[in-house]
Amino acid sequence: MLMEEQLAVLAATAANTVVSSLSTDAWARVKELVVGVWRRHRPDEASAAESATDAALDVLRDSPSDEEESRLVEAWQERFRALLDAEPAARRALDALVDELAAERGEPDDAPAQRIDMHAEAKDGGTVYQAGRDMHVKPT
Repeated sequence: MLMEEQLAVLAATAANTVVSSLSTDAWARVKELVVGVWRRHRPDEASAAESATDAALDVLRDSPSDEEESRLVEAWQERFRALLDAEPAARRALDALVDELAAERGEPDDAPAQRIDMHAEAKDGGTVYQAGRDMHVKPT
């Protein structure tokens, strides 16, 4: 169960990082990194990842509202989660993608990498949401 939670957090973090980075001048590098992850782990889905990246770019250029950005984050979170479910080995590639995009956003190279380990337990039908940064939760 802990692994499932870690993968969910990674998918959410990657989605937030990708969407926020697509709206910067680094969008071409973001696209290259995202498509590269799929080419390495799910090559048959790489063109779909490229199309999804292009579509997200169009949305961010045409109507960069908070609502549209939230929808994009949710869609990318689902994509990354599906990738991780199909290819758990993609976890390292997504970690590297997040780290590289964070560095390109101007975080100092000498800043220590921060890892957050969170543990929670929901009881009696409760739900726990945790994030080390922004999180968008879709009600189920």
